Amino acid sequence: MAVIKRNQYGAIAVNKGVLSKIIIGQLLEMSDVVIPCNKKGKPIKEKPTPFIDPDYYDSVEVYEKKHVIRVKVYIITRFGSSISDIAEELFNRIETALAEIEIEKPGRITINIKGIMATQLMKRDIEVIRRND
Repeated sequence: MAVIKRNQYGAIAVNKGVLSKIIIGQLLEMSDVVIPCNKKGKPIKEKPTPFIDPDYYDSVEVYEKKHVIRVKVYIITRFGSSISDIAEELFNRIETALAEIEIEKPGRITINIKGIMATQLMKRDIEVIRRND
């Protein structure tokens, strides 16, 4: 749980589910170059519903360690896209989205690229990390 504001009346807090939903929203906005997947690299099918499908929560892990928020994201990239550019864009989007609700930058954001989608899925296991210590 991340504390946003504290005053004489108490504290306003945001739970991990809300943080996950914010991050999933950023992933879905990048759907032209990113496909969310689970930890094993299985793509999560795009479902055009107005609500975020519960399967998408398998692609994001948000946890707190030593009072620092850490984020892990599992994705598949589309062929022809630069992995470093995608990772940089996703890092910036996550940090900006969390800053909008006045949560400090996560201590560590890890993007696990589980494959590259061309005509077929080519399995990869690439990990890109941004540390904000």
